[in-house]
Amino acid sequence: MRFATQYGAYEIESVPSQPQVAICHGFFVHHEIRGQGFGHQIKAHQSDALVELKYDFAICTVAASNEAQRCVLRKAGWVWLAEFDNSKTGEMTELWGAEL
Repeated sequence: MRFATQYGAYEIESVPSQPQVAICHGFFVHHEIRGQGFGHQIKAHQSDALVELKYDFAICTVAASNEAQRCVLRKAGWVWLAEFDNSKTGEMTELWGAEL
């Protein structure tokens, strides 16, 4: 399901056969307003949606080089779980999670 705000958007999907676990993806801040703290507002909106939808846990991936997104995740209370060498992008990808 796609959620949009005036600052950007994100998507939330259930893990197949594990409907209490959410996969969060497609998170973005509109290009022209990046670096102004709006990522934190969108992440708060996403957290509210996850709680309202009654998820128990959420996961997402982030490019290890994307310090802005990693900062948003840390400040929102998400934790680093693992990393892997992404054969599609050629760089490290991190897996993050949050208990809700």
